[in-house]
Amino acid sequence: MNWKLPVKLGLSAAIVWLVLRSIDKQVLWQALQQANPLWILWAGGWFTLSKIIAAHRYHAFLSAEGILLSNAQNRRLYWTGMYYNLLLPGGISGDAYKIKVLHDRDGVSIKRLTAITLLERASGAAALAQLALVLVPLLPAFNPRWIIVSLVMLAGSIPVTRWLFQLTGGPAKALWRSSSLQSVGVQIAQGIAAIGIVLALGAGDDWLPYTALFLASSVVAMLPLTIGGTGARELTFMWGANILRINPETAVAVAFLFYLISTFIAFAGLAGSLSDKYLTK
Repeated sequence: MNWKLPVKLGLSAAIVWLVLRSIDKQVLWQALQQANPLWILWAGGWFTLSKIIAAHRYHAFLSAEGILLSNAQNRRLYWTGMYYNLLLPGGISGDAYKIKVLHDRDGVSIKRLTAITLLERASGAAALAQLALVLVPLLPAFNPRWIIVSLVMLAGSIPVTRWLFQLTGGPAKALWRSSSLQSVGVQIAQGIAAIGIVLALGAGDDWLPYTALFLASSVVAMLPLTIGGTGARELTFMWGANILRINPETAVAVAFLFYLISTFIAFAGLAGSLSDKYLTK
């Protein structure tokens, strides 16, 4: 028996219980009921755009390695991976699916496919951290000296990401600049989506701390600790709300609505999960 699945199910349930126990559930429900649907649609549109950019980035990595897919095939593969990430244990189940499918289709080594997949992930995580470093010094809750610390870390992150691309080797190392820009585009689009949710909940005056919390929660959600990140983002928002002195119920509502939006959009990958014959050469 695989012990990881029950552990992650238990951890997900415990986190959700802790979040619900620590906030006013009636206030949370009222916030969700009063959310402006037009801003929710705005958030959904920007989130979808972020995934289209991410799919294009993944396509560039595959093309550099000589794995030729049409744009339609690549998008369907990417969305199917999103679907599996949502439903299966950990945040890398969709990556494992894509690696297996491409290995079976093109005969590329699993080791090489894993390397470029991790490199793509690292590029996205680096852009996430870089945006957070830009926003953190602007938050009133932090000491002004954080500006210097953030700028130093931001400057240092650039050669580090380039070194990672060089370390991986192969054709993918030439994608450092374009991949980094695409990753920043992905995170900016998701940040704009998060701001849309904040506006939907009528908390626009505090968009900056909510956006900073969103970036932090995205890092936590990447960790394969729960099922599809369930509860991890909400817990980050709840704890961060106390540090940044913003409404915890609204913070959890932002996280919950983002989860619903991402879940709804990821379900478009259901069609690809039913058959991978669309990838036939």
